Amino acid sequence: MIETSENEIREMLLYIVRSMVDRPEDVEIALISGREGFVFGVRAHQTDAGKLIGRGGQTVRALETIVAAAGLKHGLRFKIDIVQERDISPS
Repeated sequence: MIETSENEIREMLLYIVRSMVDRPEDVEIALISGREGFVFGVRAHQTDAGKLIGRGGQTVRALETIVAAAGLKHGLRFKIDIVQERDISPS
């Protein structure tokens, strides 16, 4: 079960990511518990993944800085993994 603090940080990240992409309705964020903290799996449409990663990974590192700072308040560690959604065309 996701605790309140993790859910609040997830909602904040969801708001930020949806404001950055062309297809906000395709954005999903899953929280995965790991050995060294938590990982937010951010799933976005294939055409939006590059915007979230940024040149040289600058954008995703900035997003990680934001969630890391929010996590410090609660003693939690977070990372972000961008997952591309395949562009599925009807057959």
